[in-house]
Amino acid sequence: MKLEQEIQVTFRYTICFTRDVFAPGNDVLLSQIQGSRPKVVFLLDSGLEEAQPKLRLQIEQWLHNHQDRIRACPPVTVQGGEACKNDPEYFLQIARILRDHHLDRHSYVVIVGGGSVLDAVGFAASITHRGIRHIRLPSTVLAQCDSGIGVKNGINFLGAKNFLGTFTPPWAVINDLGFLQTLSLRDWIAGISEAFKVAIIKDRRFLSFLVEHCRALKARDEQDMEETITRCARLHADHIATGGDPFEAGSARPLDFGHWSAHCLETRSGYELRHGEAVAIGIALDLGIARTRGLISPQDYTAVVNALRAIGLPVWHPVLGHREKDGRMSVYRGLEEFREHLGGELTLVMPRELGHSCEIHDLSYGEIERAMQETEETFGQGNHEARKWQSSHVLS
Repeated sequence: MKLEQEIQVTFRYTICFTRDVFAPGNDVLLSQIQGSRPKVVFLLDSGLEEAQPKLRLQIEQWLHNHQDRIRACPPVTVQGGEACKNDPEYFLQIARILRDHHLDRHSYVVIVGGGSVLDAVGFAASITHRGIRHIRLPSTVLAQCDSGIGVKNGINFLGAKNFLGTFTPPWAVINDLGFLQTLSLRDWIAGISEAFKVAIIKDRRFLSFLVEHCRALKARDEQDMEETITRCARLHADHIATGGDPFEAGSARPLDFGHWSAHCLETRSGYELRHGEAVAIGIALDLGIARTRGLISPQDYTAVVNALRAIGLPVWHPVLGHREKDGRMSVYRGLEEFREHLGGELTLVMPRELGHSCEIHDLSYGEIERAMQETEETFGQGNHEARKWQSSHVLS
């Protein structure tokens, strides 16, 4: 006897773009909360709270103004930055917060912060009671462009990036561009790499915009950044909705272009490299491989890499040349880890002309080493500036 069943589940969530989300008269967040006075708890990134000291008061006032619609819990501050994903104790603290507030499956966890906090708190919410609704308010360029938009949550474990995690869509995403005002220049710049990533493989017109506006973006032009975030978020969301594999059951990872080496570089630099910076280096490396294979022209390669550099993104770092005891490049081991993550079959997305993509299923050690050496010779010497750790948000 055999029983076969098919379960179809539709996920819907809204991505909103606004300013001053907690201002009186702004009902964007309230409109995403349903039910009869559900319990709502805010978890707030410590770096964002330090940079915007009035934010907690604004949240508390927002909760007070809407007490007829929700049951409010006091906002809770959680550790910001990659540290909250690296130390399991931080994750357990988040889980205790959710337990101590007696949240149920009709409650809401509102996460206000950078991508690491969104990942860690989202993961905790997704496995508490097998899923508590979470609403994301991303506070960095990278999170508003990319990580805050998608369906992934996770923490790092045993030295592996995002080793533990879930595919759990948010209840809603609200991009408040006002959060970006106190970002450090470094993090303002770093998040733009995700826009380059998706533009290179999906939208040449958007890529042309990024290349043409690279210096204005570096100069913190808010209008250009708003355009960048909106277009990038739309491309990411469209791919998740229409790409046919939102939970990545297959081997292709179109939105991971440049990431197979980036994850390795990020962890082996001891997180000296921001995620966005590691992605920029990974993009440059993959563009070099694509150029060698004839997938893109030398002129296109030069134009994009120079635009990355003009914005202030790194395209080389000393860790790129690090070798293991057996003499092999560490980044090659990163390729093997990525292959394992994919399920054993290597599938890498590469550009086939800018704005389009193709898949490759082999990448030799020699190809990687040649592309790495060419990157170092062209951009390595005298172009690397050590980036010491600092909070994503800094006071202006």
